[in-house]
Amino acid sequence: MIKNDLRKKKYLGTTFQKKLLFLVFAAAVIPATVIALCLYYMIFNMLSIQMFFPEAIAYNVMPVLNKINMVIAIAIPIVLVVLWLIALELSHRVAGPLYRLEKELGEIVAGTKQGPIMVRRKDEFHSLAAKINKLILKR
Repeated sequence: MIKNDLRKKKYLGTTFQKKLLFLVFAAAVIPATVIALCLYYMIFNMLSIQMFFPEAIAYNVMPVLNKINMVIAIAIPIVLVVLWLIALELSHRVAGPLYRLEKELGEIVAGTKQGPIMVRRKDEFHSLAAKINKLILKR
C-alpha cells in the first residue's frame, strides 16, 4: 500500500487545494496581523499619552519608530513566504492524496487500472485507501 515515488508538484491547482491553502494561510496571517496592529497602536498610543511635550515625542519616539518600521518591513515578507510554504505543504499533504485517490478510482472505473490504490507513508487518507482497496479486492 506504500509507494515510494515522490510527487514533484506541490501545487496541483485543484479547487480543494486552493481552498485549503487559502484557509491555512488566512488562519495564520489574519490573527497575527490583528495582534501586531493592536500591539503597535497600543505601544505608541501609550507612549504619546505618557509624554507631555509634542517635540519630546518626536525627538524620542521617532528614531525608535523608524527602527521598528524597518524591522517590520523586513520581517513581514519573510514571515509571509514562510507561512505560505507551510500552508502549501499542509495542503499538499491533504489535497495530493485526495487527488490521487480520485484519479486512481477513475482509472479503475474506466478499466485502465487494476489492483490496489497506493498511498505514501506521510500522506493522509490511509484508512480510506485501505477500505477502497478492500472493496476493489471483493470484486
